[in-house]
Amino acid sequence: MAQNYSLMARKNLLKPDEAPKYYAVARSGRKVTVKEVCKRISERSSYSKGELEGCIGEFLLEIVNVLTEGNIAQVGDLGNFRMSLKTATPTATEKEFKASCIDKGKVLFFPGSDLRKLCKTLDYALYKSDSKEDPGKEEPLPDDGGGDNGGETPDPDPAA
Repeated sequence: MAQNYSLMARKNLLKPDEAPKYYAVARSGRKVTVKEVCKRISERSSYSKGELEGCIGEFLLEIVNVLTEGNIAQVGDLGNFRMSLKTATPTATEKEFKASCIDKGKVLFFPGSDLRKLCKTLDYALYKSDSKEDPGKEEPLPDDGGGDNGGETPDPDPAA
């Protein structure tokens, strides 16, 4: 199946006099929950939905534990999770730097070979809305296209 995309006009903020250029933005169909994924797996395997949900919950908890210990969580062919830091206040010297200069931690994900291969072999299809709305009106991105995360995927919430 092809990856749907829509087009978005974006101005170059460094060159405000230039006309906007169009960029592809990936369109997601819908969110698929862990419960639905577990149901799909249970329908084609001998694992029960409850066993799978329990395993995934414990697995996520263990990834959080591995990251908390300062390690990289290597998750087989899925990829790797590791921590990164954002410095709020850089200092002129190493001696001046304190932990309070760090703004926050972020979880980074690096896809494994299967996901990298998927990205290289995708087909693309322009998304066309069925609605008769204003064609100039852009639909919001799944993450509302904003926030203070700079368009990055939000960190996973271990409490969820």
